[in-house]
Amino acid sequence: MRIDLRFLKEFVNIDLPLREVKELLASLGIEVAEVHQDHESVSMDVEITPNRPDWLSHLGVAREIHARMPSVPLIIPYGDDADVEMGEEGEAVEVRIESAADCRRYSGCILHQIKPEPSPPEVCRLLESLGMRPINQVVDASNIVLMAIGHPLHMFDLERLEGRQIRVRRALPGEDLRLLDGRVAQLSPEDLVIADENRPVALAGVMGGADSGINENTRSVFIESAWFDPVRVRLTARRLGLQTEASYRFERGADISATPTALRMALKLIRKWSGMDVIASGFRDEYPGASRLKQVRMPADFPSRYTGIDIQPQEAARILERLGFQVDTSEADSWTVTVPSYRVDVDCKQDLVEEITRVYGYDRIPAKMPRTVNLTINPAPLRDLRLDAGRHLIANGYYQALNYSFHSLEDNQMMADGNADAIDFISLRNPLGRDYAILRNSLIPGLVRATVLNANQGAATIKLYETGKRFFHGPDKKFCEQETLAATAWGEHESLSWRNTRAVPIDFFVFRGEMEALLQRLGSPFTIKSNAVPWLRPGCSFSVQIHNRPEGWMGCLKQEIVDAAGINGEIAAMEIHLEPFIRERRVQRFVQWNRLPMVKRDLSVYVPREVRYADLEQAIAAQRPRELESYHLFDYYRDQTDPGKEKISMAMSFYYRHAHQTLTGEEVNRIHQELVDHLVKLLQLEPRT
Repeated sequence: MRIDLRFLKEFVNIDLPLREVKELLASLGIEVAEVHQDHESVSMDVEITPNRPDWLSHLGVAREIHARMPSVPLIIPYGDDADVEMGEEGEAVEVRIESAADCRRYSGCILHQIKPEPSPPEVCRLLESLGMRPINQVVDASNIVLMAIGHPLHMFDLERLEGRQIRVRRALPGEDLRLLDGRVAQLSPEDLVIADENRPVALAGVMGGADSGINENTRSVFIESAWFDPVRVRLTARRLGLQTEASYRFERGADISATPTALRMALKLIRKWSGMDVIASGFRDEYPGASRLKQVRMPADFPSRYTGIDIQPQEAARILERLGFQVDTSEADSWTVTVPSYRVDVDCKQDLVEEITRVYGYDRIPAKMPRTVNLTINPAPLRDLRLDAGRHLIANGYYQALNYSFHSLEDNQMMADGNADAIDFISLRNPLGRDYAILRNSLIPGLVRATVLNANQGAATIKLYETGKRFFHGPDKKFCEQETLAATAWGEHESLSWRNTRAVPIDFFVFRGEMEALLQRLGSPFTIKSNAVPWLRPGCSFSVQIHNRPEGWMGCLKQEIVDAAGINGEIAAMEIHLEPFIRERRVQRFVQWNRLPMVKRDLSVYVPREVRYADLEQAIAAQRPRELESYHLFDYYRDQTDPGKEKISMAMSFYYRHAHQTLTGEEVNRIHQELVDHLVKLLQLEPRT
């Protein structure tokens, strides 16, 4: 939206320097983005929030200034509308609204003996200052009205309207329309059009058609002033890639009461510029089901109670009245406020308080600490879990990634079992593009793309994680979503240096150790079991289980996925569901550290080929003495010299400490031997000497 400072002063005659005008508008919520200044004019590009279509005019901005500066009167520069007559007698155009939900009001009239001559020089300069191109008196009048009061008009050449009819309807299948800019728009039944007896002549609220536009031979015009549904205009403009001054205002909500006012203002301008006594005929105002103005009840002391500012009720009422609201103060304790039709953003008493406070001045709100605090605690276990996991991963060198929840069909197939008939995906009805057409069934594809992007930029080590939702079809094909955490690692574990003759890559064992530390931090008992996952490399594919239920997976992505991504090396990955960890999570409490000495004992055994380390962990957990503080595997050896008698050797360290007393050597030996005897008997281990 562009504002010409000289034109603005015709509505509210402020005598302020440009800097103070910018500060005044900013304090009202209207941001000045850029200033255009030459020897003849000063104009400003202002940023307008979508909920304030009334600011899309010089009158709307002037009304705000008048509300802040009541000593400066608000002026309608073209005088009273009463001196412009629009009679219904005479020749008329038949107006039919066939889509009443899309067009709630349609006003129009006919002008004869029109000469589309150039507008006066001062009008041309004003339009150029506002970023518009002067055309002729008729079209320029509609543009001045648009910028003055914010209501779009459209001019039709009356002789080119077949059947002298105006039909407001949806487009028919297969119809097209050549627009004023020369493009041919292929219309959809979702588009609202203005049609004559046989064909569309304009896209309602967006742009007129070339076949009914004003040219140098036009002598009679039909002026349209209407209200169109914002959603309908927005959908059409977005689909066709059009944004005009008219659509910009209609899709935000035009003033439905302004249609006759805009007509009269255009007639007055044409009469003034042409020097002729222009009289309109055939005035039509189709307004089925005229709507009533909204009314809001508000206690008189509510603005002060709600904001904590001492605003006198009389001052609050005067501010609302200067903004165009009607305030009925006949009841001392409670007011009835009638909302003007151009304020489509006001629905409740809180909205009224916002208007009062904005004009009263946010700078007048005292800065002080609140006297009370909110003692209500709203626990957010999912948020806390995500933050806890993120802090742990970041401390271990991982970076958080943020990806869209949409991806392509190829990404969806990456995390499927390879059976095209069984691929489960949820497609979007109106995707932004091919790469954003499907709701993601996994967070891993986004992390893989981020890994490749960073690797191509020269990053040697890329460790990423993301938390978010994955989407899939549940039982009975219902849409389901699942809170998920995913992590990937690729690149160098140790870089080339004077200590390393070659870079050491990240392998799965490093990644698994980091992920197990994360799972332990999340606080739920878990097991990691070998399991064939379709998108993981055989031999390095595991499921993450809680209470023997698979709640995620871990491993190295299979070579086909890595090759398709265009990257060398292995990508280790894990994806887990967060809900089970929330259910199992316990309140963390402080535990006093143990000051007593710890005693270490080692165990070296031959292990049968069928026994896994996870089996050892389960056996220890089943007979774990309370004095056993921790244990770990420090050596692993597989003798392959004789394949028929393959032996696996494991060496482990056990750490013992009592909570309240110092353990003697004999006590530790007894406890340790009982545990070893249990393991040997249960798993058929062979102690090494």
